[in-house]
Amino acid sequence: MTVLTVNGEAIEETAIQQQMAAMLNIMMVEMEGEDPLVVRMRAREWAEENLIEATLLRQLAMKDPQPVEGCSPETEVSVRLERLVARVTSKAEAPRRKDIVAFYTKHRESFHQPERIHAAHIVKNVDENQSEETARAAIERAQEELQKGRPFGEVADELSDCAGKGGDLGFFERGNMVEAFDDVVFNLALRQVSSIFRTEFGFHIATLFERIPAGIRPFAEVSPQIEQQFLEEKKQEKLNEYLDQLRIGADIRREKRPAL
Repeated sequence: MTVLTVNGEAIEETAIQQQMAAMLNIMMVEMEGEDPLVVRMRAREWAEENLIEATLLRQLAMKDPQPVEGCSPETEVSVRLERLVARVTSKAEAPRRKDIVAFYTKHRESFHQPERIHAAHIVKNVDENQSEETARAAIERAQEELQKGRPFGEVADELSDCAGKGGDLGFFERGNMVEAFDDVVFNLALRQVSSIFRTEFGFHIATLFERIPAGIRPFAEVSPQIEQQFLEEKKQEKLNEYLDQLRIGADIRREKRPAL
């Protein structure tokens, strides 16, 4: 059996096996076609490297003289690690605007977005607590209230089984809801109120507030996302450089021990 130690602290074989298990499924896909034994060996190597780096960071974080008060020992370790990583990565430079623009220009197609709509609904569920007949009568009552001119949101909050926020579902694209719901709501005109329709959940009435056609998301909308992605990459670079320096001075050993 191989015993892995970092500055005299042993890393248990069970921890290595757990780390391997977490990585194997992803690696089997990424290394499709490779000999499974090769994939397992690579997973073992990466699992050990991850645990070595995590141990080095934890060891250093626990030497920080600044106290952490009012938390459990497990939480203290997390707080100290977060504090150390934040300090190490704090000097990562924010990306330049021209780099963000260049990335957007080069990868415009990756920001393609399908049609999205903003809708609301009133629902009466059909389940063990409410029969088909009871639900149908309740949704017909909601429909009558709407036909009297009452605001959709008001009726939804009063009569829907999903009361709150006026039945507002926010923005969503096809496939986020069940097909029977999409088939009705995506075909509504703006501000149109649907007739009663059935899905696997029960009876609904829906209305459409807004429609955003399929297309490329505008730069102003995605630039914060690109900027954050660049910044996280720069932070990771800083952390990797720091870990490289920690490894230089660390005592990392893999020793063969006879099985008992």
